[in-house]
Amino acid sequence: MGGAEVGVGADADVKTETARVRVVVLTGAPGAGKTEAGRRLVRRYQVPAALIDTDAVADVYPWQADERLYAVLGRNLRACLDSYLEWGARVVVLSGVMLPGRTLDQFADLLADPRLEWVFYGLRARPEELAARILADTKVQEADGRLSWSHLDEEVATVPGIRQLETGALTAAQVVDLIAAAEAADLPPGALTATTPPGPLPVTPTGTTGTTENAAAGARSVTPVSAADARSACADALGRAGFPPPVAEQAAAELVAAETDGQPSHGLLRVPEYVAAVAAGELCPTARPRVHRTGERAVLVDGGRAPGVLVRRLLATELGRAAQGGPVVVGLRDSGHLGRLAPLGREVAGQGLVLLGFVNFCGAGRKVAPAGGTDGRWATNPLLLACPAPPGAPLVLDMSTSAAAEGVVRAALLAGTEVPPGLLIGTDGAPVTDPRLLYTEPPRAALAPLGGIAEHKGHALAALVETLAGAVAGAGHAAAPQGPGNGGLFVAFRVDALGRSGAAVGTAVSALEQHLLAGPRLDDQRAPRLPGRAVRPPHTPDLLTPPTALWQRIRQLASTDLTKGIAPCPIPC
Repeated sequence: MGGAEVGVGADADVKTETARVRVVVLTGAPGAGKTEAGRRLVRRYQVPAALIDTDAVADVYPWQADERLYAVLGRNLRACLDSYLEWGARVVVLSGVMLPGRTLDQFADLLADPRLEWVFYGLRARPEELAARILADTKVQEADGRLSWSHLDEEVATVPGIRQLETGALTAAQVVDLIAAAEAADLPPGALTATTPPGPLPVTPTGTTGTTENAAAGARSVTPVSAADARSACADALGRAGFPPPVAEQAAAELVAAETDGQPSHGLLRVPEYVAAVAAGELCPTARPRVHRTGERAVLVDGGRAPGVLVRRLLATELGRAAQGGPVVVGLRDSGHLGRLAPLGREVAGQGLVLLGFVNFCGAGRKVAPAGGTDGRWATNPLLLACPAPPGAPLVLDMSTSAAAEGVVRAALLAGTEVPPGLLIGTDGAPVTDPRLLYTEPPRAALAPLGGIAEHKGHALAALVETLAGAVAGAGHAAAPQGPGNGGLFVAFRVDALGRSGAAVGTAVSALEQHLLAGPRLDDQRAPRLPGRAVRPPHTPDLLTPPTALWQRIRQLASTDLTKGIAPCPIPC
């Protein structure tokens, strides 16, 4: 491949031409591994080569995929391509979402240009694999925004002549080895360094989706993991992202506990999410929450983007002051993800206190439709209610005001399964079950409000939570967001504040419990119970079964130094 100067600008002329310039396009949905593969592949060529990544040439904010953006991206790509060819590049690797009907349409003339030789590689992966990679990626890009484009994987096959590569079971090095082997077969000897891959390039013929029955079966693949191993891997992954060891261990223990309690929506899937939040500057693993006294019995907790396990501990301490006096009111702003609220309820109720809690997402996370609406206007806005009932366990209600927590949908996405009818509604208001629809751009689904046919009740609860946490506590609300994270308003008071002893309350709760059990029931497996008093197995399960792709990602994060390139926390730590 000898030297040649080829201009690709609108008015460029061929200066000399001894060989065609090869343009190698790596395309696919977000999370397919295009950027990393491009960086590695360009270094394999033994001729002048250059890399263009579409993320770098269209890094605008706010980012919205429309004709204006495609036009800007097209102009920038042309300028880069022209400059690299003038420099003398014989190969240009172009990584990005280059698909018909989108950016690729900006290059119709260049695709037919006899001076350029185009070859396309489509990097494919199943939805749960894409989601796991995105949630663990340290790119400073909003994970939800990238998740919304997972459906583009199905469009890869529409590129004429594309060579499709299933990346789900491959490392980044293996992906590049396979592409390099295919490139070496096309190019003159010595033009590229290629290692010998462990088999032929597993391409899928153009026109097929590459997600057949085998892929569907793989989507439901799980990996048995002991609770101890899960805690260790999660703590290592969080530690690699900058969490101090004690904080990483506490957070890991809470996530594993959620899994063993049958709540994967608040379990291991949060590890990649927390890592991504650190990379985006939305979570400061070394921060500590601070208390500001606003009245004799009122405080405001500034979370400072600290990990939720630390914020919850401080909330419990401040709310516990109600045991020695009158009611305590605690406001919360700018906290990292609090995780499950029920443990906080049990801890506070264990001190003989009644707790009322209202938590929002500081105006972000709007994925819940209002009553009569079809797009996301509220976050899941959970309620926390707890009451002592000695000598039995306290009553604890930790409940989203949507039909399900958003994590339930995300867990289904990672597992490659549908969600039950009634949790999501489409843009026409009809029920949908595909979890990917919640993450498209624009979203093609929203979480339904709590209540089913009485959706106005869940909607009203969400509105009040948003008002109490967002407006009264000042955490930010849906009409005036203050960034991701959790805000809240909490009130604690002694259970005997109105003259009835804790023992009397406990006796009344026991009578209520017997009242429920005395009634008819559908079957013995679904006996009515009071909140917080689920029948638990005598032993905590020691074996977890996370989706295989998620577990592989956590192990990868646990062995990678993720603090390089992450800006220091911009707040006092």
